[in-house]
Amino acid sequence: MIKPLRKKYGLVVQGGTLRSIFTSGVLDAFISAGFNPFKYVVGVSGGAMCMSYYLANQYKITYKIMHELANDDKFMNWLNMFSEEGYINLNYLDEFTKRKFPLDLKKLTKKIRNKKIEIVTTSLEDGRPIYLRAKTNNWYKSLKASASIPFVTKGEVVIENLKVMDGGWSDPIPIKRAIENKCTDIIVIRTLPKFHREKWSYFGKFGGFWHRSSPLLSKRFHQDYVFYNEIADFLEMDHEGINIHQITPEDYLKTSSYSTSTKNLNEDYRLGMEMGINLLEMLKVKKKLFS
Repeated sequence: MIKPLRKKYGLVVQGGTLRSIFTSGVLDAFISAGFNPFKYVVGVSGGAMCMSYYLANQYKITYKIMHELANDDKFMNWLNMFSEEGYINLNYLDEFTKRKFPLDLKKLTKKIRNKKIEIVTTSLEDGRPIYLRAKTNNWYKSLKASASIPFVTKGEVVIENLKVMDGGWSDPIPIKRAIENKCTDIIVIRTLPKFHREKWSYFGKFGGFWHRSSPLLSKRFHQDYVFYNEIADFLEMDHEGINIHQITPEDYLKTSSYSTSTKNLNEDYRLGMEMGINLLEMLKVKKKLFS
């Protein structure tokens, strides 16, 4: 049983592209209960987007975004793989969210006062994780940077004079970063089950070969599965003075990273919300669920 939350609360949000619909459900349960005790919040890729709307207290927005984008050929289209847009069109995502589901930056500014918010990216120079301090004047660009996937999205993202890509390659579940920021009570939202371990992949090998001129970045691709598995193992260990609670599906979600159906999205969203509610009940947080 989870110990009562105490001291400095942290929230760690894994990515997962469309699998982040699960995360959306968890965080909407938190919004509905007014549950936001976190002084430090860090998110990766799609998880960073969910985290952002949660911090702005914008209920069910990421649910709506993913529902609309899942079958939108302007966002994901294999025919665009070798075009300027790429399979996933981040420019379209940026334009779409700003136009139809904008972050409430005014509310966000108030909500994050006295909080430290970071978005994880990966350096294209040496493969190390770069934790961007999220601010209202760079928020959208930071989200775009964290979701920029080599060979899948096109174009480089340069922010704060740094060339960066998807943070999932360097720190897919930034639990150690939360501990470095002196968090003692940490909730980790994952989009893969606890038992999941990564394996050698052609994608990683190709990335390593493609970036062979940069040995450190090449190694990051070649050994991406090693880095993920080390973090997954770390999460299963006991850490003195640190209380970690993971919200993670017991089995693989029905939604995959890049393809899904409305039915699967709805089921995985409901699962996330149920698990978020279960945590709130465990913590004895009074719920006032939205209709």
